[in-house]
Amino acid sequence: MKRWLMTGVVTEMTLLVWLLAAVPASAGSALKAGARPADGSAASKSIRAESTQSIPTSFQEITAAFTATPTIGSLGDAVEASRATFSAAEAIEFDAVLFESGLGGTTANLQLYLVTQDGRIVPPTFVFNGVLAPADRTGFFIQLTPGSLVSGRLKWVMVISDAFGNDFATPFQTLNVQ
Repeated sequence: MKRWLMTGVVTEMTLLVWLLAAVPASAGSALKAGARPADGSAASKSIRAESTQSIPTSFQEITAAFTATPTIGSLGDAVEASRATFSAAEAIEFDAVLFESGLGGTTANLQLYLVTQDGRIVPPTFVFNGVLAPADRTGFFIQLTPGSLVSGRLKWVMVISDAFGNDFATPFQTLNVQ
């Protein structure tokens, strides 16, 4: 009986770790991630600091986080396109702005987690490795294609891991998909 219980616990823990940490975005080239420099232009003036009330204390704070319609322009263009309600048939861009000294020219790993209102993680976790940070002030983004998300009210969090072993996480953000 002990052996059966121990096997079950090990199996469940292995599955949980795999779901939370190792499930990459499965849609391949349809999904996209990247970074934009957040220079000192007027665009960055509209970015305000967000608090990290729901994030573990081992994570450092991200300056701003928002969802937007995907854009190929500057960070200012993405801020102007920001909103919280989308149609399920629209592409959605998840943005996180990080002002971190020494980040320029290095790479970062991005992870996007979606959570339901009752706290369940919505699979898959979207993981992108080796995203080049063009400057110390960088706006990282992950773009999902239309139909990638189910309808409903969700919360999302993006974790950015830099080349120096630091983890940065956004506060939980609300997203309405209709």
